[in-house]
Amino acid sequence: MEFHPSESLSQLQKIDTEMLRDIVDIFDKHDIRYFLIAGSLLGAVRHKGFIPWDDDLDIGVPRPDYEKFIDHKDEWLTDHYMAKNFQSDSNYKYYITRVYDKRVKVRELRGDDTEVTFASLDLFPIDGTPNNILLRKLFINKVLFYRMLASLANFNNIDQHRSRGHLEKKFISIMGFFNTEKWLNKNKIYSHIDKLLRRQNYADSLYVGSLMGAYREKEIFDKSFIGNRMQYQFTEFNVYGPENYDGYLKHMYGNYMELPTIEQIKEKQHFEIIMEKRK
Repeated sequence: MEFHPSESLSQLQKIDTEMLRDIVDIFDKHDIRYFLIAGSLLGAVRHKGFIPWDDDLDIGVPRPDYEKFIDHKDEWLTDHYMAKNFQSDSNYKYYITRVYDKRVKVRELRGDDTEVTFASLDLFPIDGTPNNILLRKLFINKVLFYRMLASLANFNNIDQHRSRGHLEKKFISIMGFFNTEKWLNKNKIYSHIDKLLRRQNYADSLYVGSLMGAYREKEIFDKSFIGNRMQYQFTEFNVYGPENYDGYLKHMYGNYMELPTIEQIKEKQHFEIIMEKRK
């Protein structure tokens, strides 16, 4: 099976790949632990780069290293890069941190908005969870409840293209009539989520992950998968991923080496390039 990305998607993948190389160089220089997660790790293992029909780059950063990077982001990032999160910009829509390349303008293709922004990659804080199974389940459900409230507070940004179950689609459709963005404060909810996540000790936790990722509770995994990390080829350079990539990817995707058919593939392009100003 061969899939050939559109010229627009291929161009965006090349730009994002250059950004990934620059950011991991900064991480390595300042001893920031990181590893590819989710589809970015799958792409590195299965395709030695991007999944051919995707344009997302997701990097996991353990909470202590994540906070270190946030504290020094303005000092460490070069002139054409900037990092945003809900704490640095009250109009920013997400909980996670996004690193932007200000030289490349893109249109974001999610939700009802057609926001003009910049080419980017996502940094997910990897947090601990309670070691007790029952307490872990209660913790996960509590965070996911506040995550749902944050989505309602940010209703116009809900990804309308994502696959969802029937009940979730129905719920989103119903809530669209209530104008929830008017009576829920997104940043206050994110601040509450942040406090909940920070309370967990990453070093002592057996299971870690990012409940703010696309797969919600599926994003919580056995910390032993990370191990000492391993390097994986991503196009023409190497990046870190979990040492036990097989355990992690099976947890996330099951039979991760099985390719979808051409009929099943849909280009998951979340951005389109408007203008590129790079030397």
